Amino acid sequence: MNRDQLLAVLYDLALTIGHEVRLDALLTKVLQRLMFHTGSPAGLALHHPEGAATDYATLLKAIGDHALQQRAGERIAIPAGLLGKNIAPLDKAELLASLTGHDRYRFCLRLPVEQRYTILLLGLAPLSDNIPYDHVFPPVLANLSRAIQLCQDSERLAEAKEKEHRAMQAQLTRSQIFSRALLNAIPVAAFYKDTHGRYLGANPKFCELLAVKEEDIVGHTADELWPKDLAAFYQHSDRQILESRRPLNLEHAYRNPEGEERLALYAKNVFYDEKHEVAGLIGTFIDITERRDAEARLKQSLIQTINALSSAMAHRDMSTASHEKRVSDLAVAIGREMGLDDQRLEGLGLAAMVHDIGLIQIPSEILTRPRRLTVEEFDLLKLHSEAGYEILKDIDLPWPIARIILQHHENHDGSGYPNGVRGDDILLEAQIIHVADSMEAMLSHRPFRRHLEFNQAINELKRCRGVWYAPEPVDACLKLFLEKGYQLPDHVKKSLQAATL
Repeated sequence: MNRDQLLAVLYDLALTIGHEVRLDALLTKVLQRLMFHTGSPAGLALHHPEGAATDYATLLKAIGDHALQQRAGERIAIPAGLLGKNIAPLDKAELLASLTGHDRYRFCLRLPVEQRYTILLLGLAPLSDNIPYDHVFPPVLANLSRAIQLCQDSERLAEAKEKEHRAMQAQLTRSQIFSRALLNAIPVAAFYKDTHGRYLGANPKFCELLAVKEEDIVGHTADELWPKDLAAFYQHSDRQILESRRPLNLEHAYRNPEGEERLALYAKNVFYDEKHEVAGLIGTFIDITERRDAEARLKQSLIQTINALSSAMAHRDMSTASHEKRVSDLAVAIGREMGLDDQRLEGLGLAAMVHDIGLIQIPSEILTRPRRLTVEEFDLLKLHSEAGYEILKDIDLPWPIARIILQHHENHDGSGYPNGVRGDDILLEAQIIHVADSMEAMLSHRPFRRHLEFNQAINELKRCRGVWYAPEPVDACLKLFLEKGYQLPDHVKKSLQAATL
């Protein structure tokens, strides 16, 4: 073989090695070109991570031998003396028969690729000696070793990306299911549209309002569903909201499917996609025709919305739902012990029912992780007070529920979060929920710890009185448990007489 022919072989092999990014394709092409240049009728690629002295190897690829091709991917026995560290032509028919299971091959060329891979080119007769093996193959095999590593890295990266994609798709599916459950749980007519005014979905109450099925709403615009003048009114308000990106609340008259003129309270706002760009509008539609009962009905609907938000949390985390019910029960009991009136107790109970609504934005994997949170995870968790405030701040309720939720982790001494408020600057309802929330948490199991014993929880409450917790709610809570025999709902009864005070 002259110099030009040798360079052509090197160029051909280098081009083959540098072209593929998948290991199977790389080994296939390399074996084919090596067999072509050496005149070999069959070729094998073996993986032996234990080194050349191993008794077994994985058959990664076989070409030219049907029986061996059927065994690709299997771990096969390797006769002693067949593998080695050096490039070598071998005249070992008995070893090849032991390897392949038949005596067809008499000769082979061994091409070790570092210590973990070997290519065997099999032949019926001595392979072509026109190629100076010791000069041609060392640089080719070195490049092949690097190419194998790159292919493996590429495949691992692709697998990781695919796994991440599947996880994201699963999270998206869970989010869609949760969003649908939340929409259906809202006891007032609700809908959402894209930026072109086409309805993307509606809950059962909205479909009932129009006396149509959801599939007859989705994809249609207001002028296809409402009378002309009302459709124009809705489309004008849609444009206002999309331009200002601010919520809009308004009252207007409409006619129901029976032709009766009714009065509605209409609320709309924009929602955003994952790129924080406006994706459309979401709105609610509440009939307030009976003006004498409008305030009472509106209040009740909004209360039901709060309850629905709490109920919808159960779709995501049942433990959160039961936690909030117990906190609400204890908080109302503490408030009653402190002499709060019925109106204020009602607001306190509702605020406690949704005090952790901001956890909607926290990945469920963090909430249920069976270990203590890292600093970064806890910092993320602490955002739930502000998130809950953002969810509820624009709902016009008779009680300051959004501010209560915002402050329910503020400490009496100012060391709490999110704003470091202290003392009487913290709403009384937030002080009460802080005590009830902590007491319930101490007496309940968590994924990362067991519950505290009753005595331990009582002593911890006493220790933090006047530091984390306002004194009055703590005193009322202690009186409930130690003197009046209060029990948290669903908690196993404990003997209060055994408590060490």
